[in-house]
Amino acid sequence: MTDINEIFNYFPVIKLDELILRQIVSLEDYQNYYEYINNSNVASYLSSEDLPNSLENSKAELHYWYSLFNYKSSFYWAIALADTNQMIGTCGFNHWNKSQNRAEISYDLNYKYWNNGIMSKSIKEIINFGFNTMKLHRIQATVAIDNIPSIKMLERVGFHRESLLQKYGMLQGVSKDFYMYVIVKDFYEID
Repeated sequence: MTDINEIFNYFPVIKLDELILRQIVSLEDYQNYYEYINNSNVASYLSSEDLPNSLENSKAELHYWYSLFNYKSSFYWAIALADTNQMIGTCGFNHWNKSQNRAEISYDLNYKYWNNGIMSKSIKEIINFGFNTMKLHRIQATVAIDNIPSIKMLERVGFHRESLLQKYGMLQGVSKDFYMYVIVKDFYEID
């Protein structure tokens, strides 16, 4: 069996036709993130604490995602356009319980790129990475019950609804119910 630390020797770049899943690296990434994450369509599904109110806060948020790899805690990618390298979203494993072989994903995408299959394609790739490289057995995601686009995307890529989490999170100052979505390696066809 491979030593788990070996997968942290280099950051895994994943090339997908018109997209690249790459490391979060630049001031331009911070600016792009700040602009699209504060769009009302995107922001409505995020907690207030996850919305940067300045470029400096945007940098701090993305630095956290970047540091997951440096501290050998997890993997979190920028979703970038292959032709310009412009970051249009993020996705990755925000929590990895190595002893239990499970992880939780989270993701966001610039509203201009919704409904183009970009997030589905990106999530499929990180699922494959999780099961093949990280040796996960279970990947989960929590989603507000009124976040229909995210629910449809999760179901499209193979997640199933496991449970209702009542009053699980605060979105825009309102306590919301969330669903727990799960995908298990034993029931997933790995590409």
